[in-house]
Amino acid sequence: MTIWLKSVIIASVASTLTYASLRDLRNREIPEITWLPSLAIVVILNVLHGNYDVIHTALSLLPAALLFAMAIFNMIGGADFLAVLLIGLAHPLFDVLPISLLALLYSLFIPLALMAYYVILNSVKYRKQILRIRCIRGRRFYLYFLGRPVSIVEFLNSKFMYPLTIPSGTGGFICRPSFSIDEAEEAVKAEIMEFIDRGVIRRNDLIWVTPAMPHVAFLLIGYVLALITPQDLILQVFKLMT
Repeated sequence: MTIWLKSVIIASVASTLTYASLRDLRNREIPEITWLPSLAIVVILNVLHGNYDVIHTALSLLPAALLFAMAIFNMIGGADFLAVLLIGLAHPLFDVLPISLLALLYSLFIPLALMAYYVILNSVKYRKQILRIRCIRGRRFYLYFLGRPVSIVEFLNSKFMYPLTIPSGTGGFICRPSFSIDEAEEAVKAEIMEFIDRGVIRRNDLIWVTPAMPHVAFLLIGYVLALITPQDLILQVFKLMT
């Protein structure tokens, strides 16, 4: 692959991921058309230069296939899948690990660090409050590493936050590990306000919430790190592990 070709592909992917990241940070919504120009560019250039072979391309697209399956079950947004698909199609050739896989692994560092923070926070500071939660559906175990407590008032004034503990109206809570990507933020808050009006909960009560994270922005960071990570270094790490 020539330097010119590689530069055009990287510029196309990086610019698309940057624009998508800004949209993700601003309102967590990225139109599907955002990805089409860059997808067309990288596919055409790689086809013209014969860069697609069955084995390497299949391995490069494996992370995207995994995210596609997760998106079908509403576990992640479609933009995450499209971002990794773009990276996989842009860089089908590799020596040790696909660029798409490296980018995805790097992008998980921030969410995993946040989960570690939640475990420490909930285990040390809010353990008693968690133990007092009565989950009529779901398990409170999720709460330890997937969210943090905030007051109802703080939740109502927040952006991109979704409750993991939802009042059931019978004195208990529906405890869930995540939220559906189809949920409307304002609709969730309206439901919580209804519970306040009915006296089921009070404004100063605590509920556990989890953020709708801008994962496309994390994938942009992961993509840059994947590009500058020497494949030889990865090979040396594997040799040390075996």
